[in-house]
Amino acid sequence: MEEELVTVKTFSFPADVAVVQSFMEMKQIETYMKNMVSNRLAYTLGDIEMQVKSSDFERAKEALIEGGFAAPQDFE
Repeated sequence: MEEELVTVKTFSFPADVAVVQSFMEMKQIETYMKNMVSNRLAYTLGDIEMQVKSSDFERAKEALIEGGFAAPQDFE
């Protein structure tokens, strides 16, 4: 059975994604970018969602906070 993906962070601009995605890779957390291609084609299609496996959610959340890409209250 395939593991469920959950959104851990949302981006409005594709340029913001690369830095955070590199940081997550450095932390060995696999990420999936939902809406990335459609956002590059037309900036009006909505936000880009960084998703992780549900089993990695807590680790990803802590990494985003540690890296300064999110605040604890973002996850409340």
